[in-house]
Amino acid sequence: MKKYILFLVYSYLCCCLFFGCGKSESKENDLNNNHHNSVDENIPANDKEVVNNEIMFEILENYKEKNIPSVYEQGNEDEFYCNVCLDKNMKIIYYTFSKDSEGYHIWKYTLEENLEENNAFWKRESVLWTMELSGEISRGRVRVFYGEDGEEYAWYIDDDEKTHLVKRTEDSFVEIKNLDLRETDFRQIAVLENGNVVSPDLGRECFIYNQEDGSLLANFRSGWYESLCVEGNQVYITDQTGMSVQHYDAEQQEFSTMIEGNFDTSVRIAIQNDNIYACTMKGIYCAPKTGGRFQKILDSGTYHFAKESGVLLKLFVIGDAFYILYGEDEGVIKKYFPKNLEETEIITNSLKIYSLESNDVIIDMISEFQDKYPDTEIIYETGEGAAGSVTAYDSIRALNVRILAGDGPDILVLDGLPVKSYCDKGILKDMTMDIRDLKEKLLPNILMNYVVEDKMYMLPARFSIPMFLTSGQDAEVYSSLRAFVEYSEEKGGILPKNYLYSDFLEILYYNYTPEIVLEDGRVDKEKTAEFLGLVKRLCEAEQAVGEAKWPATYLEGRSAVIPFSKGDADFAFVNMTGGYALGLYPNAVLLRNGELVCNNGIFFPNTLLGINQLSENREMASAFIRFAFSYETQKRHVGDYPIHTRVLDELAQMDNSNLISGDNDLILRYADQKQNEQMIQIVKQVHTPFTVDKAIWEIIEKESMAYLKEEKSLDNSVDAIVSRIQLYLYEQ
Repeated sequence: MKKYILFLVYSYLCCCLFFGCGKSESKENDLNNNHHNSVDENIPANDKEVVNNEIMFEILENYKEKNIPSVYEQGNEDEFYCNVCLDKNMKIIYYTFSKDSEGYHIWKYTLEENLEENNAFWKRESVLWTMELSGEISRGRVRVFYGEDGEEYAWYIDDDEKTHLVKRTEDSFVEIKNLDLRETDFRQIAVLENGNVVSPDLGRECFIYNQEDGSLLANFRSGWYESLCVEGNQVYITDQTGMSVQHYDAEQQEFSTMIEGNFDTSVRIAIQNDNIYACTMKGIYCAPKTGGRFQKILDSGTYHFAKESGVLLKLFVIGDAFYILYGEDEGVIKKYFPKNLEETEIITNSLKIYSLESNDVIIDMISEFQDKYPDTEIIYETGEGAAGSVTAYDSIRALNVRILAGDGPDILVLDGLPVKSYCDKGILKDMTMDIRDLKEKLLPNILMNYVVEDKMYMLPARFSIPMFLTSGQDAEVYSSLRAFVEYSEEKGGILPKNYLYSDFLEILYYNYTPEIVLEDGRVDKEKTAEFLGLVKRLCEAEQAVGEAKWPATYLEGRSAVIPFSKGDADFAFVNMTGGYALGLYPNAVLLRNGELVCNNGIFFPNTLLGINQLSENREMASAFIRFAFSYETQKRHVGDYPIHTRVLDELAQMDNSNLISGDNDLILRYADQKQNEQMIQIVKQVHTPFTVDKAIWEIIEKESMAYLKEEKSLDNSVDAIVSRIQLYLYEQ
């Protein structure tokens, strides 16, 4: 069984579920009132160190991404993540814990790297000084770390939900007494050079305590608690908006400087010498510790931290290398360093991969595939970056020209592309032989949808499942779009509040898809008008809003489970996006005397892969396809369900019922093993794929919104949809 980082990952996920966390961890209501300057994204490298009174940093290029071996490869199957930090010698320390009848035991791994031989390994030892804590730790909630004073510390939560901080004294410890820490699982704790204790928490407030008597010395508003970084007696943490980094001098007990940025995603901070570094999904940034503004020095590109679905936990800077700890795949650590630190590989092959939009699954695969084939250059292109492309229509037309000219990509990620047209025109290669050794290991209910006359031209690496949260309703009321709209009108609204018009349009299009395009290629005007009319009626019944704080909720798998659980909504649409997605849903519907219902066996394919028949690198493309559907790749937690049966059987064994979440009014427990088994049975039975041509969807979305917001009449919107889609289909 894999060792999931339950505490940290679920800390993050719980916050997403209950505190409205979207793509950024720390957007606040007053975000638009911030006074910070923008990050300079495009400062060119030059020989000058100071331009316009600002320190300039070298733009880093030719950096390589490398996997650090997992600590869980030493026969330690029963160990779980505890913490990762730097020791006083600037070595990476990875702590784990295991549990037996006597309680919890802590293990320490020290990363040893041999740069000349380009290898790394972990040196393992038992943390004996924590042995007396074995029976005191509750539910694995323990963190071991090094303080800036050079001492080793641990903090843990006991069965009474009290937080304790202890300090190592040779082979034992002493407890730091009288710390009035707020009761929450979600916090960071650090110790300064002078011994004072720093602790920000989920309340977006940072506290500093005297270690000697536990008294509170100072407190100030801050950003997300995991952005904390300390050096000596200096505290660095994002400000309340999460957009910049504030520097607090804990020796003088006063703010020193503000390091300005314009971050809109999660931020992790590290210090080296005179500089402060920040990592987000958009890149790595640098600024002087003395203040100023962040400058991007390394673009995220196709590195692992570019994934929107990734969980960035920690950043370390050692020399000219960056180390990033991620919350997925057992707590993987990846290293980013200049290629000249090792012998330069001779590139003999190349592989071009294309997708309309940036795809997290592909980004996750790239570095892993590169490790297996270091002599192959991976070129990942997206329609988003195509010159002059503004819409999916433009991107698809440009891609088609390239393919027909023989200059197309080797691997096509077919999500959003006109797959029927590509099959009809012979653009896609039969992949049957490429996966012949894997075929028996993949889900037959998924495979059967992609076999045409014993040939397979495409196959999804992942998929999600649309489901309904019900509260005891008869299935008839949500069996069709018309029935559902009438039910909503009768009840005066049944869904969670504050959904956008675009949210309703997307939800209904994916769950009650109208047959707008007929078999003969004609666009049905009557069905288009009927669909738009029903969407408009639902928007009125549910009081759709024009703006919302967290848009685009449905396909990303986010859902308002708390309003449903509390009875503020009687029904909800859920896109189940993978093993962790089941979460609180089973117990939420039990609380409402309802069910978690699959939508007629529909599934949404993700990362639908095909090989360009005209590719000159078909052998390498075939190797990538085999890699994409292998057990090692499929077991990685990148979101959405994998199609490898062994991985799904492992997910069915998960039991997270020891985890709870909620607020002052409601506590919910996560899914137990039986509930996970039931979900995987549903996964193994879905049978009807729903794919979207992105160009057609963009036409429907644009013209429908004009009608829903009463900027156009129904007839005018329908005419525009029909004529534009018909023209697009003629061009395919």
